[in-house]
Amino acid sequence: MQDWSKALIKSVTSVYKGGTYSRQATSPGFSHLTHQRLRSFQSNSQHAVGQREEGIFAPMNEKFAASPIFRFGSFEVDLTSHEIRRHGVRISLEGKPFEILVTLLENPGQVVSRKMLRQRLWPDSYVRYEQSLNTAMNKLRGTLGDSSESPRYVETLPRVGYRFIAPVEKMQKPRETGRRIMLAVLPLENLSGDPEQAYFVDGLFEELLSALGQLNPKRLGVIARTSAMIYRNTSKTVSEIAADLRVDYVLEGSVRLDRRKKCARVTVQLIQCSDQTHVWVDSYDQDFQEILSVQRNVSERIAKSLALELLHAPSSKLTAATPEAHEAYLQGRYFCGQRSEETLKRALGFFERALMLDPNCAKACAGIADCCTLLTWFGALWPREAGSRAGAAASRALEIDPALGEAYASMGLVRFWHTWDWKGAEEMFLRAIELNPSYAMARQWYASFLNAMGRHEEALGELLRAREIDPHALIIQMNMADAPFFARDYARAVEYLEVLLRHVPQFFPALFNLGRSYVQMGKCEEAIAAFEKAIAFSGNREGKPALAHAFAVAGREAESRQLLAEIINDHSGRYIASPMIARVYLGLGDPEAAMVWLEKGFEERSNWMSFLKVDPVWDSLRGNPRFRALLEKKVGLIPEFARSARAAG
Repeated sequence: MQDWSKALIKSVTSVYKGGTYSRQATSPGFSHLTHQRLRSFQSNSQHAVGQREEGIFAPMNEKFAASPIFRFGSFEVDLTSHEIRRHGVRISLEGKPFEILVTLLENPGQVVSRKMLRQRLWPDSYVRYEQSLNTAMNKLRGTLGDSSESPRYVETLPRVGYRFIAPVEKMQKPRETGRRIMLAVLPLENLSGDPEQAYFVDGLFEELLSALGQLNPKRLGVIARTSAMIYRNTSKTVSEIAADLRVDYVLEGSVRLDRRKKCARVTVQLIQCSDQTHVWVDSYDQDFQEILSVQRNVSERIAKSLALELLHAPSSKLTAATPEAHEAYLQGRYFCGQRSEETLKRALGFFERALMLDPNCAKACAGIADCCTLLTWFGALWPREAGSRAGAAASRALEIDPALGEAYASMGLVRFWHTWDWKGAEEMFLRAIELNPSYAMARQWYASFLNAMGRHEEALGELLRAREIDPHALIIQMNMADAPFFARDYARAVEYLEVLLRHVPQFFPALFNLGRSYVQMGKCEEAIAAFEKAIAFSGNREGKPALAHAFAVAGREAESRQLLAEIINDHSGRYIASPMIARVYLGLGDPEAAMVWLEKGFEERSNWMSFLKVDPVWDSLRGNPRFRALLEKKVGLIPEFARSARAAG
């Protein structure tokens, strides 16, 4: 088992055909089984489990405690929410196929006869029962990626029945004493009838999330914005949302704005998910001068309702001193959350307006820092300019409010991507997480940093914690593939990305990373197809050199050089990362030209240089003295073997 996959190891016992296995689990997506004793898979495959009469089901409480979660391979079956997940991503399996799977999982390794399945699932039906069972089994196998000829999970015993042959883990899911209470804040409903006021309502929603996330992070976890936003105007019930997000309480509400009277009515209600009872309902009538206190009032009310002891750490200051500045800030947050080049530019303008109206608006400074850094990915800003502007804005935010977790995260990203202050970056990320553990973006950025440092086990742990806060964030789901990719386990990375892309086929960052994995596996045609889709869906400028590199590795030199010429002769003034061009030359068999462009990347302060130590695309250069000097002396990243040698010396 590779080192990165040993993180968060949890040992449980599963009984499978007479052998006991210890399951090394990092997450539903990273699981490995190690045979500890008795016979092997092969020698046991001819024998049934136990001495029970065929067709008699063992009581659940005899084999397992009454727990609602089964795990096997990369799958997790939750009986409470009646759903199946693969690598943490929910997949569709309903009706009889799901019930058959549960029946098999309740009796792992035992023969489940066709007769018993009929009695349990089709008790009153004899007509076309065989066809219905076969159809359901085919659907189940299709969902699991299994086959009757070479079964990994469900073995067919002709004319007799079925047997679940993979190791099964039954997980306990008790309400733990002292565990964190989880809360989901649903998007506030805009009752004003004016779509132009959506930014105000969404901004207040984000402010409420931020305030609640800092109440008592050790006792209260708050689901992040990305995952909460998908439930806007949802038809799902509170219990369904609770099952999706695994939360104990839901806060929902509405906002009615009256521009003429310059006032707002905010109504909120706290619901306990276990029985869908209202803990309380309250309304706040505030004029715009007092609207800044709404989130504080709601936070205090929730704290009392949940019997939380508020932390005595320094609290973050109010967002802005005036309603006008606060309104500009809310507009900035609204557009920043949409994460396109156009909306990031609009967000930047609103944050700058907020600062003009209130020079001490710390969150607006942090917003400027994030916008500048993210605009580099779209080629809209060159990294030196982005790093300078972002660094200045993050520094100003921290001067204004030393307790603002978001500002520390912004500064951490600047030091990680632009100034390559590795020690300082980690200090900033850790401080951000300490101040606001519910800020999933800080954990995601910190995980990326840890991967860049080669600390893949720790990165995986941070991503799992980020996913708990923001379970529907596509970028976090995608980043789960980073640790195996950088650890050279490309098949595992591809598996993660393919599962994600089956649900969101146009998510271009995942297509881009899928192409990178395919290139390393030597599957160049698949890589080319992935990059072409990524470019078609996004127009992102990083996609073209990645495609040219794939052409080069595939031996399609003419197409690679033609695309490379287009990239180099682009005089639009927009940024294309030099390290991306370097990889094209490397694919064309020209390492000297690749080094020239990598050194340009150093001069540009390209954020791609942050991953120089771990990105497998540079493996062929690792013995090159110029590359070693660039990596160690200029960028300051010491390879692990060099670090070990120095420590030994």
